Amino acid sequence: MNPLFVGIDVSSKNNVAYLMKPDGSKHSNFSVQNNLGGAKLLSERIVSALRSMQLSDVVIGLEATSIYGDSLVYALREDGSLGAVSEENPCSESQAGAEVQGSLF
Repeated sequence: MNPLFVGIDVSSKNNVAYLMKPDGSKHSNFSVQNNLGGAKLLSERIVSALRSMQLSDVVIGLEATSIYGDSLVYALREDGSLGAVSEENPCSESQAGAEVQGSLF
C-alpha cells in the first residue's frame, strides 16, 4: 500500500491540512474553515490529490483537540468519497510502537 498521508491541525475556526506523497515529499498544504463547507472542500482536495497521483489509499491523522475535530471526522465519514474513516488513539499507537521497539533491543 502506497497511501497519500494527510495530517490535519484542528482548531476551533480552521483546519490546516498537509498532504504528503508516499515518498515523504510534500504534495500541498492549505487551510479550510472548521465547518461542513470546509470539511467538504478538504475531502474534495484529498480526492483530487489521490486522482492526480493515481493513488487509491489515504491515511488521515488529526490531533485530538477536545470537540473541535469531532464534526470534521463525522463530515468525512458521511461524505463517503474517502471510503472508510476510522479513529485511532494516538497514545495507544505510540505505546504499541514503544513496546515493539523495546522488544527489538
